[in-house]
Amino acid sequence: MEKAKIDAVAYHEAGHAFVAVMTGKIRVKKVFYDGADGYTETEWLSGNINFEKLCFFLAGEITEYRLSENFSEINSGTDRKNTEDVLFLISGNRNEQYAVWRKAIQTVNEWIDDPKNEEKIKKISEELMLKTALSEEDICAIVKE
Repeated sequence: MEKAKIDAVAYHEAGHAFVAVMTGKIRVKKVFYDGADGYTETEWLSGNINFEKLCFFLAGEITEYRLSENFSEINSGTDRKNTEDVLFLISGNRNEQYAVWRKAIQTVNEWIDDPKNEEKIKKISEELMLKTALSEEDICAIVKE
């Protein structure tokens, strides 16, 4: 029997969860998926973590675009708004905002480029599609394999 294709929303949420754990500064409490929508519940850890938040918000769309066969920008509206908000907190200077935005995109892509990490993201996505929700323990167990 052929394995079901991983849905774009599952990849999107898996990207958020994976990058949150990779930053070491964002706690993933739970990841939800219902086939049409998804949500990653997080807790921001203390300190100035604007760069990490930026990576987190960009990760869903980047992961979905890079790994999904059925990419859709529909899932990215809130993430894009949150990205703009974080960039504003980082600096009012457009050139500086652009440089930080590019660095965050580069960082997320570098994490995804590692074949081991790509497999972990796929595993999170598959598990999310099977169970519809993953706990912090579930996510951390996969990422730290």
